[in-house]
Amino acid sequence: MAYRHLSRRAEGRHDWLVLVPLGHQYQAFISDISGFDPGTHDGSVPGIVTTVMAWLATRPDTVRTPNPRQVISVVPEFEAAIHELRDIWGPFPPWADIVLTALNVAKQFGADA
Repeated sequence: MAYRHLSRRAEGRHDWLVLVPLGHQYQAFISDISGFDPGTHDGSVPGIVTTVMAWLATRPDTVRTPNPRQVISVVPEFEAAIHELRDIWGPFPPWADIVLTALNVAKQFGADA
């Protein structure tokens, strides 16, 4: 989070989201994060997807995003594809492969990427 404040130039700024579970007493541990309120979720895949996507849709460089229902509908296919990646790479596949897998699943199963 501190990286966000290292540069005042727009291209040097880091954009971030903090997620906390509903009911978590984060304020007892984090006294001030520049007036930022963390996103909350209920711990479920739909709850996390909805919170993250609502945040992503507000980013200044966002052109177009699928809606949470579209993403949630292809989670089983994405999980199966990630399982295949882990069979190949082990527990931590390369991030680029995970992103490409997400794009391929989105195209194949109808969630616009």
